[in-house]
Amino acid sequence: ELFRDIYNSLLNTQSTSKADTYFILKDFRSYAEAQERVEQCYKKEKEWAHKAILNVAAAGKFSSDRTIREYVDELWHLDKIDLRKASHRRSAAK
Repeated sequence: ELFRDIYNSLLNTQSTSKADTYFILKDFRSYAEAQERVEQCYKKEKEWAHKAILNVAAAGKFSSDRTIREYVDELWHLDKIDLRKASHRRSAAK
C-alpha cells in the first residue's frame, strides 16, 4: 500500500491521463542489467578498486574546485600563491 500511488502512476492509465508519463519503465530492463553487472564487479575487490580509481581520475574538476576558484577571483580578489616558493621560504627561514 505504501507504493500504491507510484505503481498506479506507472502502470494504471486510470490514475493519470497516461501511464508512465516520463517513460520511467522504458529503460528499466537495461538499468536492472547494469545494476547486476555492478554487483558482480563489486564482488571482485581489485577490479572494483581499479574501476573506481579510473572513474575518479576521469572525473575532472569537481564543482567545489570551480566554486572556490570563482570566490577567489570574483569575491575575494586574491592572487595565487606558488606553494613551492612558499615552502622553500619556510625551509630557508629555519
